[in-house]
Amino acid sequence: MSSVADRIVIRGAVLAGDPPRSGVTVVVEGARIAAVAPRGEPVEPLPGDWNVDADGRLLVPGAIDAHAHLALGPLLRLAGLPERFPGTLHGLRTGFRRPVEDRLDPAALEALARASALSALQAGVSCVLALERGAAGEELESLAAVERAVRQVGLRAVLAYGASDFGGAERGLAAARAALEYGERRRGDPLVRGMAGLDGLHATTGATLEALAEPARGFGLHASVAEDGADLERSWALDGKRPIALLEAKGLLGPRTVVAHGSTTGSEEASLLCRADATLVATPRSAAFWGGELPPFEILAAHEVPVALGTDGIFHDLAGEAVALTAHLRWRRSGPPPPSELLGHAVWPTGGTLAGQLFGERLGAIEPGALADLAILEWRPSGVPPEGTDGDVAILWAGARAAWMIVGGEVRLREGVPLGVDPADVAARASEAARRVLAD
Repeated sequence: MSSVADRIVIRGAVLAGDPPRSGVTVVVEGARIAAVAPRGEPVEPLPGDWNVDADGRLLVPGAIDAHAHLALGPLLRLAGLPERFPGTLHGLRTGFRRPVEDRLDPAALEALARASALSALQAGVSCVLALERGAAGEELESLAAVERAVRQVGLRAVLAYGASDFGGAERGLAAARAALEYGERRRGDPLVRGMAGLDGLHATTGATLEALAEPARGFGLHASVAEDGADLERSWALDGKRPIALLEAKGLLGPRTVVAHGSTTGSEEASLLCRADATLVATPRSAAFWGGELPPFEILAAHEVPVALGTDGIFHDLAGEAVALTAHLRWRRSGPPPPSELLGHAVWPTGGTLAGQLFGERLGAIEPGALADLAILEWRPSGVPPEGTDGDVAILWAGARAAWMIVGGEVRLREGVPLGVDPADVAARASEAARRVLAD
């Protein structure tokens, strides 16, 4: 990988925008973008420069995957989906995920998460918010294992352990304690941060929710809620509240709260999310695959709830989620048409805003002073360069691999080749971990 002391000079890049720009030179010094020079403005070479020839390819801010499971995602794929899919989300949770998670020791988590992180990097993702689970009693060790994986690949990450009382009330409390300790350890880290995690409400007690309040206040909360109707049934039956209202009552909503899925979100809950400035994350392709429902975008848009995109760890191409969301909004059979700018001006940019809040830095932009998380895509627009925002361009980005990836000012992928890891070894270790975990 490059040294942070080197200056990286990207020449001949195409930047989407209004208007789009061709022949742009972007200078990276340390971890930040130092200059963005238009065509014709000279950038004099200096000794020690790492010169990158974009060669007319599209340069974009690295994508932000706002909800993923770095270990479970590749495990499900290596398990042989769709053959092993039990047909419902409830069956997947209770019949497959829970037994398997109890066998996910730190070594297996590291191997699987490394493979997932590498796939994300190759798809142009520079930052991921990951919600993980592993064997009971090894919550901190599990987070440390996933951290090793993302650091080896060079991915920026915010890591959380999904608290749940499935398997015993102590498990949720242990996850809350781990969140507090891990968040303190990674406070101020330039590439890896911690936050509290919640893996659904259907098997979680009030005591665990209350224990999560302290780490959530300090570091934020990544909550998987209402992927199907199970969380609504539980929260209403036991507390007389809808899922997001229950989070609010327990002091778990705030500007660094990430609510993934939220398929049962109603108008009052949307209002709560808006007032808290919390972010809701949609995962269109996994929802379609598992038979789940997407959140009600008309309600969310009416209440101006920040919405971001995630992959759920199954499909690493985040731009593909943009295509799936666009198709869903365009072809649904009821409700008014969505605002035409919803994806480009609202949903896609929210990922960068969210990551910026969590790291306290400017992310998701190609401008001087922003952190240098950049992707050169293996995609050359012919004729007129693409107009519009990066979100609009995400539709064209889908399916294009990253040729170069720069994360925090360091080159992690060079002409499609990862630096610092051997892809064949990464794949072999992940396959071996999967065989061991899935062995009956």
